Amino acid sequence: MNVRAARLTTQALAATCGVLLLLLVAQYAGLGRGYHWDAASADSEDAKALPNIDQRAPQMPAAGAFAAIDAHPLFNEDRAPSPQEGAAADDAAPPSNPLNVQLTGVIIDEVNHVRVAMLLDKARNLPVSLKVGMPLEGDQAAWTLVDVKPRVAVFRNATAETSEVELETSTAAAKAPQPKPVAGRSPAGRPVAAPPGTPPVGTAPAPPPASAGGDLAKRIEERRRQMREDAERNRNGPPPGGSDKNKK
Repeated sequence: MNVRAARLTTQALAATCGVLLLLLVAQYAGLGRGYHWDAASADSEDAKALPNIDQRAPQMPAAGAFAAIDAHPLFNEDRAPSPQEGAAADDAAPPSNPLNVQLTGVIIDEVNHVRVAMLLDKARNLPVSLKVGMPLEGDQAAWTLVDVKPRVAVFRNATAETSEVELETSTAAAKAPQPKPVAGRSPAGRPVAAPPGTPPVGTAPAPPPASAGGDLAKRIEERRRQMREDAERNRNGPPPGGSDKNKK
């Protein structure tokens, strides 16, 4: 842009500002004050309906008014109704397998509101730990843990059927009498050879000979007497000729 063009642009902007300033002064002086919006007639139907437009309850058209839209959906390319077989299949609840678990323990934490059931999934032979609201896995996924009691776990399936599983204990096995082993018999009933020196089955062990007890008592008495003599000798000091023997 040269100097002449810049000067012309400046003059045009100055003229525009002058015209706008004159228009502002004219409006401030009272130009255009006699013009206003024409008020609606009070007797017209529109004027009567406007104050009550928010007080009327909305009215939906009848269901038959949308029959054409249902018959020719707007979002289908061929404008044909969508097939309903998939929806019917989804609505049908899948058959649930019977509950096949064993309750092995429970964890109830009332402070933290935690309830856990420790189970054995017999269908898969796997240990499982579930919190309240968690479902099982595999073929028993339709069963969900809904409650845990001190000795009972409550499950519910997709058809609102409930099942309670009680805690199983091994007290019956502990109370069962154990068979007493028979001496000289193997579990299959065959005789077992006894180790050497073992007395025959059904006979009492032979008592030790009387002489063995007497010899032991004599040896104990002799040892005690020798210890007393040694103690007496150490208390009286070495014998008189002991120092001469050490010198030689």
